[in-house]
Amino acid sequence: MAKAPPEAPATYFRLSDETWALIVEEYANGATAKQLGAKWKVAPNSVYRHVSAAKMTKRDCGDQRARAHAKAVTLAAKARDAKLGPRGETVEPALTTLFAPPPDDDPDAGDPGALAKAAILASGRAMKGRLWAEAKALAGLAEAYARLSERTIEEVYRPSPQDMAAQAFLLEKLGYRDPYDEDEDEGQDEDRGDRRR
Repeated sequence: MAKAPPEAPATYFRLSDETWALIVEEYANGATAKQLGAKWKVAPNSVYRHVSAAKMTKRDCGDQRARAHAKAVTLAAKARDAKLGPRGETVEPALTTLFAPPPDDDPDAGDPGALAKAAILASGRAMKGRLWAEAKALAGLAEAYARLSERTIEEVYRPSPQDMAAQAFLLEKLGYRDPYDEDEDEGQDEDRGDRRR
């Protein structure tokens, strides 16, 4: 028994009027005759013939569909404005979670260094939330604040004491020795000299 090829030619059987109505509706909604022919196993010319007979060609019903779509968009915008208020006062929901609300008595509110640190943290939150454009904009904002404070980003964002303690603990467990630490180098040089004697 032979298997049919993956794209078998259209079969020649009669479809009901309801089925042709579905095909015509899909064509009017934007599907191509070739796609519909493959889906329903009919010839694309049959699709064109039935669509033309129903006066549902894209040229015939395009204006009607465009008006219906524009009306739906307008109604959705009115519903959104009624729910959220005027458009100028709304904030995109993705941006509301990036910054925590500021406390009332914040002495660092005008400090560019503190603002740079807040922008760096917000950029990190945006990256974790996969908001790439916002993360890039916030990183640029952090750089601008760092330039205003005449400090580098590394100086602005200092790790917390807990982060520093955790890093020191890990380095100690891994046996890492800082090659630029002079105090330890002097002690080791003396040990090496004692061993040579």
